[in-house]
Amino acid sequence: MTASVSIIIPAFNQVEFCRQCLHSLLANTQGNYKLILVDNGSTDGVGELFDSIAGATVVHAPENLGFAKGINLGMQHAEGHALWLNSDTLLPEGWLAVLLDALESDPAIGMVGPRSNNVSGSQQIAGLEFSTLDAINAFARERAAVHAGQLRDVARLVGFCVLIRDTVWQQVGLLDEAFGIGNFEDDDYCIRVLQAGYRLCVAEDAFVFHYGSRTFLGMGIHDDAWRELIARNQAVFEEKWQVQAPERSDQVQAARQRLREAERMLAAGNTIEALRACTEAVAMAPAYEPARNDLGAVLWQLGEQERALEQFKQALRLNPAYGAARQNLLDAAAALGQNETAEAFIASL
Repeated sequence: MTASVSIIIPAFNQVEFCRQCLHSLLANTQGNYKLILVDNGSTDGVGELFDSIAGATVVHAPENLGFAKGINLGMQHAEGHALWLNSDTLLPEGWLAVLLDALESDPAIGMVGPRSNNVSGSQQIAGLEFSTLDAINAFARERAAVHAGQLRDVARLVGFCVLIRDTVWQQVGLLDEAFGIGNFEDDDYCIRVLQAGYRLCVAEDAFVFHYGSRTFLGMGIHDDAWRELIARNQAVFEEKWQVQAPERSDQVQAARQRLREAERMLAAGNTIEALRACTEAVAMAPAYEPARNDLGAVLWQLGEQERALEQFKQALRLNPAYGAARQNLLDAAAALGQNETAEAFIASL
């Protein structure tokens, strides 16, 4: 039987986020779909994780090819509609059915994307915080009910999660690999789909959680390196299309920069200013676990012990493999005589 949707997930390292993504996908995805996993030369166990997923088509690349090339490798195995998905997403109950209903509601719709907690542009829903997949499921269910069937035409969809009609990707082709490791290849594809005469739509009743920027951070692409990457690919995009590139903000990268400023403030003895900076970093990217951990560390210095413990716990809920938060929680619990409670919490993750 031909799959109605092929879900393509490229990944380079970040095995814990890949594991969370696949866990949510396998638990919450119904219907006829084909799962295509592209390991971009990972060295931390992603390849082995992908190979362990029963029924998945797994492609192993010898090195990190970037998002566009990784997707294009997966597209060689695609059947039906194609869905491109970042490996640092969490998929709530019924997510694919909602997107599929939106895509198939009008044959003129070429691509559909969901709303999210962490995405540039008009798909963003600001201020969302979740501590469990159950909370994400509950939010997604409510949004699906309140906004059932609502579509919004846009000129741009972000490639962290986008569903593409079968006849569209067959006509428009693959991603442009000139954008290298990533950024603006999805903007480029959107223009190509629009030029082919199709609509791009945001499904207001669809929600997908996105940690954001994890592969880039894991590769050391942040601060100046991030800005250089954006500038380079923006120039490629603008030269190709002779238009101004869309805004490309990234909450996680911005939060990381604020945390570096907090470090300098602490070193200078400005603890209150560091607290403010860490609090702002959490507001920028609530799902970025280093912001939670660093906020907890500053709170501990200020004597806010219980609040500090909660921040360390929240960091571990987001990423159970995050060693700094684990050690901070254990150290804080030992100081407070709460060793057993902390160990029980870690064991529950």
